[in-house]
Amino acid sequence: MGKIIQVAQAIFDYTNKGDRLRNVLNKGLSILEIDEKLKNFERKIPEELKDLYQWHNGTNINSDLELFYYHYFLSLEESLEIYHEWMGFNQKERFCIYPENLLPIFGFEGEYYAIECFRDEQKTGKIWHIFHDQMCVYDSLYLMLKSFLEAYEKEAYKIVLVDNYWETEVNEQLVSEIKLKYNPVRHEVALELREQNEYFYYP
Repeated sequence: MGKIIQVAQAIFDYTNKGDRLRNVLNKGLSILEIDEKLKNFERKIPEELKDLYQWHNGTNINSDLELFYYHYFLSLEESLEIYHEWMGFNQKERFCIYPENLLPIFGFEGEYYAIECFRDEQKTGKIWHIFHDQMCVYDSLYLMLKSFLEAYEKEAYKIVLVDNYWETEVNEQLVSEIKLKYNPVRHEVALELREQNEYFYYP
């Protein structure tokens, strides 16, 4: 079992409270199925993302349950559909609003986390937050997920039952410290937030 699958499964074990996510995750894809779906995508997705799609191909499109706090895990089909919408918007506006090398993999109500893709095979890719602008927020998919896992392990993310609904309590300062520890790319924005006595940005 690869390290991406190990850490994703460990996060799932924390977030699957009350067995609520058992029927939410789609079946994983084979390498051949991934390659077939990507045959018209002009770039190569990182190996670590292929590993994640072999674990599960996103969450069910009809589900409103988050696999990770603040993140819906997009299926590869959804990711490519959103990507083509981005490229169509760029063409319509004749302006590169959405970078051509970023593929969305997690989403939340119009916000996206996208991974860098390349012309040739690469093991990893940086993660960008896409909303009204773009900012690099994680050094790799693995380090993003590793940050989440430690946040659950240390109860910086704590899932609790409130009125028969599972919610996530967040220790913003501890979450910020964990994510910065694994992802030096967050250093500048973390310093800016601390000057404002804030900690939590770009979940």
